[in-house]
Amino acid sequence: MKTSGNKTVRIIVISLILLLIITGAYVVYLKRSSDRVRVYDMDSDEISVEVFNPEGKVWDDMYRYPGHPCGAEYSVNIDNNSKIRMSDWTISIEFDGPFEIDSSWNGVFEADGNTLKFTPEGELVVIEPEGGRYFGAVLYSRYLLNVVSYTVTGKMTPDPFMMPLTYLIAFMYALWLVYLGSHVLSYAKIESLLKQRAHDIEIIDQSIRTFTSFVDAKDSYTRNHSLRVAIYAKEIGRRIGLDDNELQDLYYGTLLHDVGKIGIPDEILRNKGRLNEMEYEIIKTHPSKGKDMLKDFTAIPKISDAAYYHHERYDGNGYPEGLKGEKIPLYARIASIADAYDAMSSNRRYRKSLSREKTISEFKENSGTQFDPELVPVIISMIEDGFTDRIQEEYGQDADED
Repeated sequence: MKTSGNKTVRIIVISLILLLIITGAYVVYLKRSSDRVRVYDMDSDEISVEVFNPEGKVWDDMYRYPGHPCGAEYSVNIDNNSKIRMSDWTISIEFDGPFEIDSSWNGVFEADGNTLKFTPEGELVVIEPEGGRYFGAVLYSRYLLNVVSYTVTGKMTPDPFMMPLTYLIAFMYALWLVYLGSHVLSYAKIESLLKQRAHDIEIIDQSIRTFTSFVDAKDSYTRNHSLRVAIYAKEIGRRIGLDDNELQDLYYGTLLHDVGKIGIPDEILRNKGRLNEMEYEIIKTHPSKGKDMLKDFTAIPKISDAAYYHHERYDGNGYPEGLKGEKIPLYARIASIADAYDAMSSNRRYRKSLSREKTISEFKENSGTQFDPELVPVIISMIEDGFTDRIQEEYGQDADED
């Protein structure tokens, strides 16, 4: 669940970075597009120009401009047929003859031979998409002028709100926000579930530990034995790479590995001398009793493996099934070696605890016979790096020496 949460966070961060990169590239594109000067002529469909003479506004005047008797008003419409705003534009109109400028409106006019150059002023500087502008001048020429060609030069500034990519990017941000919001809500829900799960685990843990304390209490020399064995087993599982759920199941199963001893008479468990054959056979029934007690405990997978199989031997000479090698469930093989370590490192009525050197020697000598040879190096490493000592100090048995 934690890994899944980290993956989601990575997706959110990476997707935001990609969106910012796309947005930045889009802004740069718009900026460069708005700064680029474009030229349109009579063949252009985006920019069109119409030059016309209003009806009745043509006359002859021999005195005003000698040699250019024909006076006329020339009105000009320029239309922006594109989806992009045009700004800072100018226009050059070439006529079929020379002329002189008498008057004009809506901008600055300049005559250059047969060419009329116009620079707009004020609001005319910008032509919105699918918009237009109107301007004109009174010109005198030898005869009524006709347009030969024209050239419009200007900056085409894209309007972001007229471009589909703008709405696509906005939609992507909306999706990102929805995903972020759903993740925040899911995260809050998951946090609540995790807290509840942690609380449930604590209840289960305390319940099982309380129950196993009843088992250990039947013999003062095994006080906290089940807890220590469970802690050793969980650490072995961690070091061989079990996941969190497997470690939790292993821990609970090992806590209950001796649960069957509840069904063994106290006088046998507390016998200070050597057990006779009958007593030993009764002791050997505790794995089966434990399995029977746990058969309806189905909430935790493999909960009975440690209880039923922890006295099996790797060479097949154990009990109750005489299983051999990896046919013995992994949890039971781990519980067996953890149980053996706690037995060797704790005081018993019939002997004192073994030294560290002797304990390590016992594991090496019984590797592949009593114990799984792949687990022996793990328990030895726990002994050598002091992990087991720390557990003994924290959960020592504090047994009476009677």
